[in-house]
Amino acid sequence: MLPWGVALGCGIVTPLTGIDPAESANTSDVGHSSTTVAGMTESTTTTASSAVDSTSEADGSSGSSDSTGGEIPMVPTCPIDRSEDDRPDDDDAPQIRVMYVLPSDGDDEALDTNDRICDSVRSWTTWLRGQTDDRQLRLDTAGGALDIGFVRLSRTDAQMHGTAAIADVETGFAYVRDRIEQELLLAGLLAPSKIYAVYYGGSSEYACGGGAYPPLIVDQVAAMYLGGQIPGFPACTSVPWGEPDAAPAYVDYAMLHELMHTLGAVDLLAPHEHASGHAYDDGAAMPWTDLMYSPREGQRDPAWGVYEPGGLQLDLGRDDYFDHDDPDLVDLADSIFVAPTPAGASLPPGW
Repeated sequence: MLPWGVALGCGIVTPLTGIDPAESANTSDVGHSSTTVAGMTESTTTTASSAVDSTSEADGSSGSSDSTGGEIPMVPTCPIDRSEDDRPDDDDAPQIRVMYVLPSDGDDEALDTNDRICDSVRSWTTWLRGQTDDRQLRLDTAGGALDIGFVRLSRTDAQMHGTAAIADVETGFAYVRDRIEQELLLAGLLAPSKIYAVYYGGSSEYACGGGAYPPLIVDQVAAMYLGGQIPGFPACTSVPWGEPDAAPAYVDYAMLHELMHTLGAVDLLAPHEHASGHAYDDGAAMPWTDLMYSPREGQRDPAWGVYEPGGLQLDLGRDDYFDHDDPDLVDLADSIFVAPTPAGASLPPGW
């Protein structure tokens, strides 16, 4: 199971026990939010309990009308064929593009065409709709199917992995996400109106994933490292993920967590923000069940509540990052990446 720790400039998701995770300082001005596997004292193969609203439909057969005039499928269908190109979009509004990305020498597990990545996206989309009265992040679809891009990078896994525990974007262990973004940008694959949910089939010994954190880190890539292996701890994908039952597990929840960071959550001035963009709601009965939870430094806080019977919750108390009433804080309910498009929709801070 997978807890959260924090390094300066990085939010860290770890395989869960509630023991204080190992922490490191990132003093570079190019930071990121990361998902790691530190602080683990036991492992489990228990699958996530579903937090999906039982009334939600997961077959993509019905939808709600976006204010742009398009029909937004509740949950998209899965693609059959691989595409290295961005297919024509069903909607021209800002959206989340999903990618399966490999280093130049990475093993191709066909996760883009065997429904594994699609089922992961379907799980966290269905969960989010159940938390938000049928609102969701607008996904890049083509003909009603999730448009998953396949990319093989120019650098090897070893080059992407990094060579040292230093604050250097080119070689530091902590900057896998940054290097993915560099590669995609140089290849001309980043559209200005899209955020990228990258399922990366490469390794990391520092983290299980990472995201941007605007306005401090204004980037477009959120990533999960499917080959992540923190020394001394289970592999990042040791717990099944992308299951067809639409019940999110660790990797699925963590991808959504990193996307929320990349959209600007949790605002540094939010009442329960701590640890560079995370939330610890000390007024809640179970603060560890917040999607954006991280344990407090020096405390023996519980593990991230992925495997609680009710799963996770979106913004406990609705006062930190979703549907709150403070106009001075980032509110993801107002994000232009949400469908249906909210009135007065806003871009991520710093965009």
